[in-house]
Amino acid sequence: MKKILTFLAMTASILMVSVSCNKNNGDDDDDDDGKKEEYVAPIKIDGDFSDWAKLDGTKIASATCDKDATKTALKLVKVYADAVYVFVYFEWDKDQIAHEPEVEHVPFHCYINTDGDASTGGYGDEFSDACSELLFEGFVYPDGAKVGSYEPGVFEWTGDVNGTGWSWNDLGEFNGLCAGAGIEGKYEFQIARELMPKKLADNFSIGFDIQQDWESVGVLPNSHVTDENPGGLAASLQVKTVK
Repeated sequence: MKKILTFLAMTASILMVSVSCNKNNGDDDDDDDGKKEEYVAPIKIDGDFSDWAKLDGTKIASATCDKDATKTALKLVKVYADAVYVFVYFEWDKDQIAHEPEVEHVPFHCYINTDGDASTGGYGDEFSDACSELLFEGFVYPDGAKVGSYEPGVFEWTGDVNGTGWSWNDLGEFNGLCAGAGIEGKYEFQIARELMPKKLADNFSIGFDIQQDWESVGVLPNSHVTDENPGGLAASLQVKTVK
């Protein structure tokens, strides 16, 4: 009888050790309830720009219009990028931008150096580094009278490396790529990184223009006019992804 009890005690001890060794200690990515932390966008695209003030200002890339530039309708642009979205805010001079229903939709362009490499891409007409691989072409007033959502067509640079000219191949529209909202003179939109036709590097650069009758009247970044730089061109805006 004594031998049987000893055997049973040893068996129970082994089982307890086995259970302890196989216990799930939990995943590092889970919270206390066993649920993974959900992504919450730092900017809500709703035309209320107060959430921009809550961001760490040192992590926002921005450019303001040079008073001695040649095209001054764009006054300010801010860019904030995280792992999911690129957020853009901009302001324009309402006195320089006219719009009428079904006549002037106010083209707005983004020129993106997706790989962050200044030795690739092109379009030196408005930016001195001439290194954009993608162009987004959308409208501030898509329906003519009211500020609407930004839903651009996407184009790929096909010209000479670091070249000039309007050498863009139409890639079509990408549903869900962008969304925008704003008021007269102020606007914000987002770009979904995973929907871009080219992978966006952690460090990239971007430039913008706003147009009237398909002619640029505002460009950012820009610079003042000199004999060496008669167009007042500046390099595209450098952006670092926040992680």
